[in-house]
Amino acid sequence: MDDSSSSLLNRLRALAARVPGGTAAGRWLHALADPRLRAIKTSRRRHGEALFQPFPDTWEERYPALFDGLARHLAPLPAPRILSFGCSTGAEVRALRRRLPNARIVGIDANARVIAFAKRRSAEPFTEFRAASTIAPGERYDAVLALAVFRHGALESGRPQSCAAILPFARFESGTAMLDAVLETGGWLAICNSHFRFSDTATATRYASDPLRLPGNPRDPLYGPDDQRLADMDELPVLFRKR
Repeated sequence: MDDSSSSLLNRLRALAARVPGGTAAGRWLHALADPRLRAIKTSRRRHGEALFQPFPDTWEERYPALFDGLARHLAPLPAPRILSFGCSTGAEVRALRRRLPNARIVGIDANARVIAFAKRRSAEPFTEFRAASTIAPGERYDAVLALAVFRHGALESGRPQSCAAILPFARFESGTAMLDAVLETGGWLAICNSHFRFSDTATATRYASDPLRLPGNPRDPLYGPDDQRLADMDELPVLFRKR
């Protein structure tokens, strides 16, 4: 949105705020004019319950200790295959590429706008970006990452007692099962910044956790298999090896 469009939008929102119901109209107008918000709305409409976190906020080197630890585990492989599930603008993919230059990395995100940005920003060989919320059948990976994916901004801001109406535990369970299905035996699964504990899933019985911990993980609030809020707890594992 250029400066002239932004200025016009602000004037219209100011006028809308002066009339009854105008504040809601102003929010609707902002959502209509902002390409970022339009892309989020489109993702929600197209992908429905297959979409977890609709907001694509991220930055490079967001989890350096995790990236370093995963790179050490994958170092013996000449060309590890990595899936970044919920890759947003590709910042995570770029951070992994710096550590593992020979890796074959696929980034997936339901938001077509951020995928277009990622493609423009990261045109390296052996890197692929897809606008999708599911994984192509038959694919196999040595590592799968889902960082700040199994969460929702409305849970963090509203902190409801139950997550059932926003992001129920059952969707987390099915999401981790989908990632497990494409991960090789002996491969690494990274889950961080989630509103749920991987250890509560049936999938977790096939995994051993790595000692690595990240300060601030988990992000409060946490929810259990019954969709109810859990009390605060110690830092959770973020890396898991498939037995």
